[in-house]
Amino acid sequence: MNLPTALILGAISGLIGAFAMNFFMRSVSANFSKRVDMLIALGSYFTGKIENAATIGTLLHGASGLIFGMIYFAIMQVMGAIVFPYAIFLGMGFGFFHGLIMSYLLMFYASEKHPIEEYRKATLEAGLLHLVGHVIFGAVAGLIGALASFAL
Repeated sequence: MNLPTALILGAISGLIGAFAMNFFMRSVSANFSKRVDMLIALGSYFTGKIENAATIGTLLHGASGLIFGMIYFAIMQVMGAIVFPYAIFLGMGFGFFHGLIMSYLLMFYASEKHPIEEYRKATLEAGLLHLVGHVIFGAVAGLIGALASFAL
């Protein structure tokens, strides 16, 4: 597989992985705490209000999924690892590392500066939820890449 093909596959896999992560996080927030709804928190961080925050958050997170999927797959391509099962495990590892960074940023930076009071207190539960969500993102993206390697 060449680099342009890996980047296209990464974009598609990243978008699907972002929606899998969104589904997981929305399921948890619907059952436990609305305050951990990442899409509303992300959208309202930029808009300053709850109205249309889920739509804005979905668009921003989808775009991030495209970009990070391309980054994950560019690294995997350089390593020669867009094959089964390496892509799955690398995706999970990249997702874990990515999740650690994003959880740290959420808990110690973004939450303090959030324009809506209800999102200003990030908890360990929210950080852990983001960490698990990013591992899911990486696992789904890696699985798609691994499965696509059979076809390419």
